[in-house]
Amino acid sequence: MKKLILVMFIVELFFSIDGFAQDNNPALVSAVRHQLNSPALLQALHYPQTATRFYRQNNYRPVWINPESHSNTGNAMLLIDCVMQYGLSHNDFHPRDLQFDVLRDILDNPNTVDDLLKAKFDVLLTDAIITMMNHLHYGKLNPDYGSARVDYGMDIPFAAETKLKNVIDSPDFKDAILSVQPCAKIYVVLREMLYIIRGQAPDDCYGEPGSDVMKIAANMERIRWAEIDDKQEFIQINVPTYTLKLHLPDTTVLFKVIVGAPETPSPTLQSQVTYLTTYPNWLIPNQIFTHDILKNALADSLFLGRNQISIYNRDGELTDITNAQLKFILKLPNGYYAKQAPGCDKTLGSMVFHFQNSYNIYLNQRDDQKLLTLDKRDVSNGCIWIDKAVELGALLLKYDGLGQAAQMYRSLKKIKTQNFILNKPVPLKITYLTCEVRNGELIRFEDIYNLDESLEMAIYGKNTHNISIK
Repeated sequence: MKKLILVMFIVELFFSIDGFAQDNNPALVSAVRHQLNSPALLQALHYPQTATRFYRQNNYRPVWINPESHSNTGNAMLLIDCVMQYGLSHNDFHPRDLQFDVLRDILDNPNTVDDLLKAKFDVLLTDAIITMMNHLHYGKLNPDYGSARVDYGMDIPFAAETKLKNVIDSPDFKDAILSVQPCAKIYVVLREMLYIIRGQAPDDCYGEPGSDVMKIAANMERIRWAEIDDKQEFIQINVPTYTLKLHLPDTTVLFKVIVGAPETPSPTLQSQVTYLTTYPNWLIPNQIFTHDILKNALADSLFLGRNQISIYNRDGELTDITNAQLKFILKLPNGYYAKQAPGCDKTLGSMVFHFQNSYNIYLNQRDDQKLLTLDKRDVSNGCIWIDKAVELGALLLKYDGLGQAAQMYRSLKKIKTQNFILNKPVPLKITYLTCEVRNGELIRFEDIYNLDESLEMAIYGKNTHNISIK
């Protein structure tokens, strides 16, 4: 019933040209400028700089109460009225101010509505549509593209004000706005499931979202962060399912992985696998060097030699190790580092896949088959340990097209350290997705790091003080 009323309102809006004609005048232009210089209104906007850029390129004319674009005003109102079916929160779209009754007064009784109120409505509706596009494209809480960075337009791949300028008069306005969402299949099936659960509900965005809605919304948010393009080759490691998927043009290959324990969690990130190494030397991470290597070496004088670990100073000079020297290094560990040679206990296994990241984690072979038989495989120090790494390496080299797979097998047979550089780096996505759709059914996975609740609350505007979402 509510949707029928909205549709009727849009039809009425389309034919109310006379009511709009009075709005394109110097007084309204001045009112829009005034509102965009009002500290109170700017504070209420989610993307004030973006909104200002948008109006500046339109010479500060109102756009929603303008006869040239009035046909999409109702479509814009309908979009923000139904945001829950896209995994967004209605509270982020100025619901107290953007009321259909207020718009009706502006259109039907323009002489009784103050110009500043008209301009405020216009600016708030612009901000709401910009917010919708940014939340659909980047996500509300993107750790790499935060709202401040996006608002100031600092080195971003998508500019909402440009998109809105290009589509505001389009007969396909709604589809154009929604096209900024991810196209990856894992996102699309969640969005379709959310529409089934919520989009057909008679109250649309009104009322509290249920647990399934919040779970799906949180995972749609995470997929937006990941920028997955499943039209190309890529690797996806999903932490809660302990899986690595190599997505190839004609198939997807699944591998088991071991991920970080709750106290040393594996991070979510985006990077590229640029090369792989057979029987690699291991540059031991600082935390492991300080808390594990040095303490074990002090307790066991044969530990370093048995594990083929060498300690260097920051000038790259090999250090002669005595018990007294170890105690000195333990006091000043930042001046030293350690490397482990290949072929001992195979800490990095027979193969490691290199990708740039700020967390100092690796994707590498793990020869401990007992760990890989566990159903719950969150036991690592944060690194990703993969089963059948050689198979993954062979597939990457095969599809890379340089014919290096045969040489890789020879290096493995000889226990030789050798790098194999990929001609085409493969995108790597480490995700934290706790649900998916299989055969039309929503499947939940264990939230091993307890991140879902805080993200769900953050999306829907609840208190999230000092709670991690990533």
